Amino acid sequence: MSGPIPSHRARAGLAIGAALVFGALTALTFRLVPDRSNDIEILWFACADLRRGLDPYPLAHTHSIWPLYYPLPAVLLAFPFSWLSFPVASTLWVGLIAGIFTYAMAGRGWWALLALGSGAVIHALANGQLTPLLVAATLIPALGGLLITKPNSGLALFAAYPSRGAVLGGGVILLVSLILLPQWPREWLQVIRDSPHIASPIMRPYGWILLLAVVRWRDPRARLLLALSLIPQNLLPHETVALALIPQNGRQTAIYVVGTWVAVFQVLAFPALLKTNDLAAMIGTIWPAMLLAVYIPMLWLVLRGHQGNADDLSGIGVFRAARKPDSKEATGIGEHPD
Repeated sequence: MSGPIPSHRARAGLAIGAALVFGALTALTFRLVPDRSNDIEILWFACADLRRGLDPYPLAHTHSIWPLYYPLPAVLLAFPFSWLSFPVASTLWVGLIAGIFTYAMAGRGWWALLALGSGAVIHALANGQLTPLLVAATLIPALGGLLITKPNSGLALFAAYPSRGAVLGGGVILLVSLILLPQWPREWLQVIRDSPHIASPIMRPYGWILLLAVVRWRDPRARLLLALSLIPQNLLPHETVALALIPQNGRQTAIYVVGTWVAVFQVLAFPALLKTNDLAAMIGTIWPAMLLAVYIPMLWLVLRGHQGNADDLSGIGVFRAARKPDSKEATGIGEHPD
């Protein structure tokens, strides 16, 4: 890795700044477009149903045009926000996710903060998505249990960077969710089966090329890309936030940033599809750009191998103390002492 690592104090300041900026931008969008919606709206209504002792899955369509795509652990994560008005809940939700993601990524180095300006992260935050939080949970083992709140991204991140915190924390969250609503796994899986836009990248045209990542399977970045290529997902730009862990320096991160903006602009280039909410048609249209601008460049970085001091599984996690890397340079995931 290249470049210094920000101190804990600097990272905390950056996190607070990011939380305030993205929270303020979210509040501003609600002032300009009062009836706008995002992914937390689905969770917000699901929490309200759960508070009334109702099953939120069959009721999702009474609140939104979308079904409840999220597993119940994600609903539980949003529960504290459900007591607030939707605009306030969205503002705090986006601000907190932005702040935590910034703090975690800064643990890799100043260069890693470039990812905060990527099309993938901006798209995720604009839509109240959980993917930046899951990346942070991978970098901070104490938050590892949150990977269960979005299993497609969470499983891929765990395959690349497994941690005890993810197993124990996720297990507790899963147990609580099953106690509250034992039938939710069946209902959630039915929602996924009934959603034709959710598919593995390898099932898309030329997506099979991503399987070349298996050549470097010992590299956690290769396992991440391989798992993401196999696991069904909706393949909109926010799903590529996890790929921000593949670059190892500022130049490589710039490639990621530019590629994800190409994907976002491809989404914006088809306003008619956005208005129809036809996700299957939208994803089919933008997939070539996603593959060429985002996935292929990240595959190229993986196949090149490590540049400098490689990501070391022993160094994962910004709070992990065991097995410090021998090198004075910071590892790709994690940090080195202040």
